Order: sequence, then C-alpha cells, then structure tokens
Amino acid sequence: MNLDAGLGILAVLILTFGQGEAALSPGLEAVSFNGTTYLLAKSEAEVIVPANGSSFNFTLPIRADIRLFNSSGGEVPAETRVDFWRGYYNYQVVAGEEVDGHLNYTLPIADQRFVVLAEEGSSVRVVLPPGYATGDRLLGRARPTPDRIESLDNRTVLIWPVLEGRVIDVSFYAEDAPRAFRLFLLLLAFLAGVLALEHRASMRRLRSIRRDADEDLEGRGRA
Repeated sequence: MNLDAGLGILAVLILTFGQGEAALSPGLEAVSFNGTTYLLAKSEAEVIVPANGSSFNFTLPIRADIRLFNSSGGEVPAETRVDFWRGYYNYQVVAGEEVDGHLNYTLPIADQRFVVLAEEGSSVRVVLPPGYATGDRLLGRARPTPDRIESLDNRTVLIWPVLEGRVIDVSFYAEDAPRAFRLFLLLLAFLAGVLALEHRASMRRLRSIRRDADEDLEGRGRA
C-alpha cells in the first residue's frame, strides 16, 4: 500500500466516524421515573420534568418553549410568564386546573456533550441517543459517575437517584467509536511508519547522489 492509498483510507475512516445523527425517541416518557429526565439527541435534549399542581416555577439559562402535559399525554393549556434577571430566565407556568403530569422543553447540545445544572439531591436520569454510549476514558465519560446504568429501547440510561453536586456532564459517542478510534490510531501508526521508511529511503538516495557527485569531482580533479 502506498502513501496516497493510506491517506484515502484515513479519510474514509474519518467520514465514517463522524456520521450518524440520532433522533429523539417519542416513546420514552418520565411516567415510571419520579425525577427529571433528559432525552439526548446529537443537537438537543428533550427535558421532562414531573409536574403536580397548577402553578410551576423554575429557572433556565436559555429561553425555551414550555409545554404542560397531563398523565395521559394530553397537552394542558397554560400561561407562561418569563422574567430575565442576571443572565437567567425565570419561568412561571400557570394552568387553569390541577395537573398531575409533566413539563416539557428542549435544550441545545454541542459536540456530543451534555452539561446541565440540576438541583442537588434531586433524582435525574439521562437517556443517550439510540446506538450511543459513554464511559470510555478517551472518548468521553459521565460525571458524576451514575449510580445505575440501564438499557431501554436500544438506549443507554444513566440514573442518579440522589444527585450529589449540581453539575451533570455527559460526553457520548457512537457505540462502534472505540473500535473505529483504535483502527484510526493503527492507521496513523502505519502511515507514520510509511513516512519514516520513505524518509529513510530519500536520505539514502541523497547520500548516494552526493557520494557519486563527490567521486565525479575527485575524478575531474585528478584529470
């Protein structure tokens, strides 16, 4: 295999490594979990917060579209009031009736990394996109370490029954990424070896040309 062919294979691996957009799964809900659920995709997270009452207050770092649902999944009409103070949006969601269900909104995600500030001592679960994982030291891990890791509908679920601290930081990657990454490193090592051999061969050719030139000059000097 020459250097050009190796570079071509490297490009294919890089393209393959970066493909695969995961979509949100509408079938996952927070009904069986008494805490906040984050359903992750590559570009956004759907947030599901349990709601019991007629008025709800919370704070977010971004402006979001808040929706209220009852336990049957039907949307409940509600009025949302927003105040911006010191870089945060303070929301008050008021419904015309008592609701036992959940609030729903989305947060942006960048570079397959999800970071959120949650209430200390709360129950939290993070559901990774289908076909994605976390836990590799090089590719990404979840901090703090989840108390439980489960599987649901081809999705990895990270659970903190009682959150210690406030910041959740989850880096996730395609399940085949570790294998692709190892192949990538092997190919880099192979290409480095090819370059080293070509450099060594070039130096030998240069030394041979220089030796021939010196011998030719010596021959002309004797003549």
